[in-house]
Amino acid sequence: MARQISYVPTAPDRGSVAVLPVDAIPADVIAEVEEVYAALKANPNGRMRATFDSKEELHQYMTQVVSYCAQRAVEGIATPLRFRKSPTKNLPDNIMDYRIGDPIAAKDEAQTTAETVATSEVATAEEPSTKATPAKPKVGRK
Repeated sequence: MARQISYVPTAPDRGSVAVLPVDAIPADVIAEVEEVYAALKANPNGRMRATFDSKEELHQYMTQVVSYCAQRAVEGIATPLRFRKSPTKNLPDNIMDYRIGDPIAAKDEAQTTAETVATSEVATAEEPSTKATPAKPKVGRK
C-alpha cells in the first residue's frame, strides 16, 4: 500500500488576532484582565463567561485582551499572561468562556524548580543506593 507522507510545520496561530499597542487598549479592559487573572488564580478550577451585545463586540474585546496579555508588564518587567478561549458548545456566538493565567513556560519552570528542590532534599537526606532498580512489568501486552 503506497502512502504519501509529508512534513507540515506548525506555528502558533498569531494571525487570527491582531496585536494592538498597549496604549490603544481601554483602561477598563486592562483593569478587568487583572481582576479576572486574580480571581482565576484564587479559584483555578473555573473559567469566566462573558456575554456581549454582538459577535463583533466579542471579537473586539478578545483582541484587546489578547493584546494586553501578550504585552503585560508589571513595574517595567515583562510579565505576559496566557489567554485561552474555551469551547462554547451550544452557546450563542456572542458568549465567550475564557481563562487568563500564567504562561505555560512559567508554570513548567516553577514545577521543575519545586521538583528539583524536593529531589535534592531527598538525595541529601538519604544515602545513595547501590541496589539495582527492578524492571517494571509490561502491562497490557500479550
